[in-house]
Amino acid sequence: MAKNKLKPGIKKSPATRTPSSITAPPSVPRRPVPEWAIVGILAVLTVVLRWQLLDIPLERDESVYYYIGKTALEGGRPYFDFYEMKPPGLFYSYALLAGLFGYSGAGAHLALLFVSLSNMIFTYLIARDLGGKGMATVAAFAFIFLSFNPGASGIYLVSEHVALLWALPGIWLALAYPDQPNKNLLLLSGFLLSLAVLVKQTAAVYGLAVAIFWLLKWLQQRREMSLKPLVWWIAGGIIPLLGAWMILWASGTLDEAKFWLLDYSQRYASSVDKSKMGLYFKTSWKLVSEGYEGYFLLAGAGLLALWWSRLSLAVKVFITSFVLLSAATITPGFRFYGHYYLLAFPAVCISGAMLFYTIGVRISKNNIMPLALTVLGLLWGAHHVIVKQNLYIRPNLRLISQTYSPGNPFVEHQILSAELKKVLQPNDTVAVFGSDLQYFIYLDKKSPIRHVYMPFIAKGQFPEALEWQNETLRVLRETRPKYVIFNAYQYAWMTRFDHQNNFTRNILEFLNVPNYEPYIFIEADSRSKPAVVKFRVQQGTVTNNVNFIQVFKRRDGE
Repeated sequence: MAKNKLKPGIKKSPATRTPSSITAPPSVPRRPVPEWAIVGILAVLTVVLRWQLLDIPLERDESVYYYIGKTALEGGRPYFDFYEMKPPGLFYSYALLAGLFGYSGAGAHLALLFVSLSNMIFTYLIARDLGGKGMATVAAFAFIFLSFNPGASGIYLVSEHVALLWALPGIWLALAYPDQPNKNLLLLSGFLLSLAVLVKQTAAVYGLAVAIFWLLKWLQQRREMSLKPLVWWIAGGIIPLLGAWMILWASGTLDEAKFWLLDYSQRYASSVDKSKMGLYFKTSWKLVSEGYEGYFLLAGAGLLALWWSRLSLAVKVFITSFVLLSAATITPGFRFYGHYYLLAFPAVCISGAMLFYTIGVRISKNNIMPLALTVLGLLWGAHHVIVKQNLYIRPNLRLISQTYSPGNPFVEHQILSAELKKVLQPNDTVAVFGSDLQYFIYLDKKSPIRHVYMPFIAKGQFPEALEWQNETLRVLRETRPKYVIFNAYQYAWMTRFDHQNNFTRNILEFLNVPNYEPYIFIEADSRSKPAVVKFRVQQGTVTNNVNFIQVFKRRDGE
């Protein structure tokens, strides 16, 4: 108050000072934790958890894509020497990863570790730009554990992980506009988001969420915001599409690409049994959500709390559209496969972190999350460790594979490959029938037959498939591989593999005496610890529908 002020020119004597002014040291503001330290701790945690899984048995999809990537790296022609009903960005993304991290089981999972690190960091950066460091820390921390979800194939290098590798930095760069109208950043953002679509078509929803954000910004700031720089974003998106077209044109495989990307994809999408869609969703949701319910519940609560927050309308609409559009990526084809959910996990984690952020800014004077709420958010992010400790602490890799991939003998493939590696010579050729390309990765071999994923052709559901069946049988007879691995279980073919199927019957007939002899046999049905049984003939197993894997060896002198 005025009466306590000293007159100008009069110094304050010790007698006039308050006790506190003499004895109390000057207050030092609490220094925030450096951002590099936060991200560093999150990165170390990601590495520690993922490193334990380097030697987990390879899964089917990651094996197919990694094999395709290696074939593309060696100059194979897309959609002819290798093919999939996904865009060519998938092939060359996996080619890049195989080239960087090595062509092996551990190499594939080392690549996954790198991809997971990148996806975690960019989840952090997106959340930080939306709600600050506290919210970003919670979102990225939760992403580490949710993206580990084995029911969603989070522990394998599936295509959704790789699509996020390109999409998340593309989103982060896009959100900087219009505050930072840098043409180069917009160009790079469009380029990356387009790459994500070229890996997985459903990743197009991320570009749509960004466009909605920009549209709302423009409606609010018409006088200050120009849409002209977005031409650079569009140009960035066109470059990968043009590059993909040029690769296909130079390879002479434009017609083949049209078949797989349009004709076959339409048949695949329309072939689902509509009466079973509800069952498919229920089954996949149970697999993905079991033990992870807390993440999805709080994400829903965070989405509601978002509209109570003090964030701008454009940010609110962006996060809402980001969550809803990401959730829509599980619906194409109405098969609801578990790995489809991975594309929604960054949005789920950001939405869940939004709950703690909104409560924090509502009860504090500053627009930041209090420390207590940040700690609660971190506990939410890591709570799955309590639910499934054996997934994170000294995990039993083979048990995890058997638990989360029932009916798929991925463990047996690893064991059988180890046995074959003991006798395999450098010039020995190996063919695999079934869709399990793990053998080519474990043994570092290339298929003598270009049709390696049998479900595409085994059913003979279109004229081209029947032609390719005949081609496969012809090449088998001509090349006479030293070893032939025959996978006799349903998931390897997505059809019957016994004598009622002409294709598999013809294969097995050729593999009998005098051409080949049974070499190693293993039952894929065994609930006990898998074991290789050498020189056991599989007689009777085909007609009795016993799931098995039989290795045939070409007879001496042949």
